[in-house]
Amino acid sequence: MKQPTYGRIVSIGAVCAVVATSMIGTAPASAAAAPPAASNVAAPRTPSAVLSAIRADLVASGASSDVAAFDHLSGEQRHELASYFLDPAVASAATAASDERVLGPETVRTSGDFEWGEVEPSGAVQNEDGLGIGTRAASRSSWGTQWFAFAGIRLTETKVSMSYEYSGTTARKMLGYSCTVVRNVQPFTQVTTSKSSGYISGGQATAKCKVVVKRGVPTQWGTVAWSTYSAVQRLSAKGNGAITYNRWE
Repeated sequence: MKQPTYGRIVSIGAVCAVVATSMIGTAPASAAAAPPAASNVAAPRTPSAVLSAIRADLVASGASSDVAAFDHLSGEQRHELASYFLDPAVASAATAASDERVLGPETVRTSGDFEWGEVEPSGAVQNEDGLGIGTRAASRSSWGTQWFAFAGIRLTETKVSMSYEYSGTTARKMLGYSCTVVRNVQPFTQVTTSKSSGYISGGQATAKCKVVVKRGVPTQWGTVAWSTYSAVQRLSAKGNGAITYNRWE
């Protein structure tokens, strides 16, 4: 049974807000924030520069529907989006005042036009060898994502995928797993992901990926304050493909 997730969905978008405000109250207990350091690297310091950077990255990603959605944002929405990246107080308020809802395989937290969510497919992926469920040594793949969006436009998304052998509802052997940054169009924000561990325990397959966010915030002295934040994105599944864990830790 899926457990309530309010208060534990800390997406990359929320992570960036924590970095910007140096607040760890909404972050996983295991996460660590490094003190900011000054840098002379140019950063988008005005609302128009921030919005131009986001649109350019959306165009480069080939997401034509998101580009169209971005172009249709109202003036108020554009101001809100730019303020999120330029004003730490706005980012903090957005992540603190959020409501949660479950929509099928998605669990989403919303605050105005901002959304943070997780996706876990409800159905099992077809076995790689084409054998039927319950066949010995059959294999399957499972995946889960975490994302951050504004007005339906996904700004950042990370994904954990894994393949494993199973028998009935029991996972038997981990075949491999991967960690992917599907998208990151947040201005002046670097997101990387790397393998942490993959294993079988208690009849379940588990893959963990370490996600690191490096965020720069313009300072009044014309430099950039860099902060780094990391957390582990974990995916666990039973042999039949049922996802039991898809969140941060």
